[in-house]
Amino acid sequence: MKTFVNTRRSGVRRCLAGALLFAAPLLAAPSAPAADHVAGSLIRLNDNGGWSWFEDERAVVDARAGKILVSSVANAAGREGEARDGDVDVVAYDMASGEVTRFTLNRPRSDNRGWADDHNSAALWVRPDGRYVAMYSRHGGDRYSRWRVSDAAGEIGGWSPEQVLDNGASTTYSNLYYLAGLQASGGTLYNFTRSTNFNPNLLASRDFGQTWSYGGRLLTQGDGRQRPYVRYSSDSHRIHFITTEQHPRNFDNSIYHGYVEDGKLYNSVGAPADADLFDASAAAPRDLTCVFAAGVQFDGAPMRHAWTIDVEIDRRGQPYAVFQARANGRDEDHRFFYARFDGQKWRVHQLAKAGGYLYERENDYTGLAALDPDDPDRVVVSTKVDPRSEQPTARYELYQGITGDGGASWSWTPITSDSTVDNLRPVVPKWSDRRRALLWLRGHYATYTRYDLSVVGVIDGEQTASGRPEVQAARPAGVNVAGGDRPVP
Repeated sequence: MKTFVNTRRSGVRRCLAGALLFAAPLLAAPSAPAADHVAGSLIRLNDNGGWSWFEDERAVVDARAGKILVSSVANAAGREGEARDGDVDVVAYDMASGEVTRFTLNRPRSDNRGWADDHNSAALWVRPDGRYVAMYSRHGGDRYSRWRVSDAAGEIGGWSPEQVLDNGASTTYSNLYYLAGLQASGGTLYNFTRSTNFNPNLLASRDFGQTWSYGGRLLTQGDGRQRPYVRYSSDSHRIHFITTEQHPRNFDNSIYHGYVEDGKLYNSVGAPADADLFDASAAAPRDLTCVFAAGVQFDGAPMRHAWTIDVEIDRRGQPYAVFQARANGRDEDHRFFYARFDGQKWRVHQLAKAGGYLYERENDYTGLAALDPDDPDRVVVSTKVDPRSEQPTARYELYQGITGDGGASWSWTPITSDSTVDNLRPVVPKWSDRRRALLWLRGHYATYTRYDLSVVGVIDGEQTASGRPEVQAARPAGVNVAGGDRPVP
């Protein structure tokens, strides 16, 4: 709970499916490969942190304050070991000074069981008054959604005491998205979390995250043992999402899309799927629009066990998405897919090969991919298969893909190469002034409760770095920040 500063360096019921970050000179490969080459000046935001991809926004740009905020969870296998195990952190990167400040939102006390888990990173939201909301939960370890609000606009040095909402069921994930709606008070902030019936549920706040109440189930699936996996995005008018039926380990998933507007749920073409999200009933994933049908063939191979990765919204208000599936059902051969809705139909294209899995127990964990929220023609993938040659690489590397034909074909440029560690789970935060940042996890990932990772990033317009660029000199901030008392439920 202290602050430190680093210096900056260089589709029907059976489901019948109806240049990213930098200019070319910045991404140009060097004449001779260097170890740990990164196209851009690598910034280390947190020297010990990990995240899952089912809580968002993990990263936000506060343009007014000139800062990038990121949440992650520390692990005993990383820097400072047991002393930071399970810390739920938020960091702020000052783009003018290069300073990185860290605040620990939740530090486990005598019992950290369930906290040292990458599923527990906070969702972040910037309020209209410039203060921040952070919301997080303990991966099925208890029934609570937790939140804090920063004391001052643009600052993470002080936060309200932690508050909790009892969801009445084991709780995992936090996803904060705002809809302006017709409320005189300014709209509704939603938190989508997995709780009742092991399904995605929604909480609502009508005072910008100060207080929360239970809303209802977003979707219903199964008997309490199956859970849809949902990814969300909002343009303040609608919350779009893509979902599976279940976990890909247990089920041959398809991918579905719907959106939330005015307290109702719709499919892609605007047909109602649930007339009242706040009542006791809920729609099933199959009641929505099918984007990608289990068993559909690409390159002569049936694609099975799909999983959601990312979804964004273009300037016309139409969604686009990236997800993965196994070719021939083989967990050694995952593929990334890009999908875009044209107002009437989803058009799906194979994007790149994703390779195998991070570890055997979670044999659908890939390096993942990130859409550019400001440009649907750009994407970043993390893979051990070079998309230019389809040759394997020693480590998970990042590549930028650019399309000029709606995703039918892609040109690729490496962002990392010749890495001595893995580059995983990229994120591209929204940035209203149209600059771009790319953030990711860099290091070694053993399991979702055991990892040695740094949270790093690059911002467009900087230079190429190589040679263990994540190691930065740090200068003491000279500031200690109390984390604030938190209730023990």
